[in-house]
Formats: sequence, structure tokens, C-alpha cells
Amino acid sequence: MHLLRGPAFAAVIGCVQLSVASGPCMPPTILSKKASNWVDRGDPPHATIERILGRFLQQNPAHNRVWFREQAEIIVGMVAADATEVHLVGYLRTLLPYDEQQARDSSDIRIRAIALWHVAKAALIRDFAESVLRGDVPANEATPDRFGHWLATRLLSPDELARFEREGVKRDDDE
Repeated sequence: MHLLRGPAFAAVIGCVQLSVASGPCMPPTILSKKASNWVDRGDPPHATIERILGRFLQQNPAHNRVWFREQAEIIVGMVAADATEVHLVGYLRTLLPYDEQQARDSSDIRIRAIALWHVAKAALIRDFAESVLRGDVPANEATPDRFGHWLATRLLSPDELARFEREGVKRDDDE
């Protein structure tokens, strides 16, 4: 079981206190089904990414939904894996025909990549925030092992590790 801390804990405690006094309480959320934009409604980013790609490629995403959805998923996956807009520029260039890659203004490609990155990142951050509010994200806890020892246990043979542990590790604060 994950423990809630900070605002999420206060929201849950407040909900419990309210539910005792006035019936069931809604769990905390940052989403609203009545919101005017896809981020605040909790909609996935794919349709927005597909529209941006459609304009970039001068194609209608409705004519090739499967391909455009696949590209949107790739872009969200790249951003989730810590890609920058520069990485997205490189990816967008692969979607253009060779002769158009040379003719296309590089600032236009970069602007589209920045827009795509922000759309994907907004969705990822929103989804993470919702997970935190639900208590699905465990609190960070320090590990008892020092990084040098942790790394040594994974890289050294048993004999080397025994020698490493016998000799000890010179700590930064020992100097």
C-alpha cells in the first residue's frame, strides 16, 4: 500500500471527513469533463498530435488513421523516454520524402517538433499528476546502500567484490 503525503494526503483526509458528515466524496482529481481543452478533460494527446502531423505533412489524418495513430504513439513514446524537440526534429525529417526534406525550412520543422513535444509532455505530466493524487506513486526513499557499493555488486566478480569490501571505499567526506 502506498502512503499519501502532502496535498494528496490532505485531500483524502478531507474527503473522508466530508463523507462521514455528508455522504460519499469524490476522490481528488485535476480533471474536469466540462473543461474546454483536451488536457483538462483528460483526453489522450493523439488526436492533437495527429492534427499537427497532418498539417506538417499536408495530409488529412482521417484518410490514413492507422498510420497517423502509430506516429502519434511513437512521438508520445519518444517524449516519455526523455526525447527533446531536437530528437523530434530528426524523427519528423524521416517522415518527409527525400526531396521535400531538402526544400523544407528547418525552422518550420523545429516549430512543429516543439509543438508536438509540448502536447505529449502536457499529457504525460497530467497523467503523472493524476497518479500521484490517486496514491499510485510511492514516496521516494533513500536506499541504504551507497552508489559505489551498489554498482560494485553488479559489475565485479565475487572475488573482486570481496576485495573491494575488504579495502573499503574512500568516502568523499573522508578527505
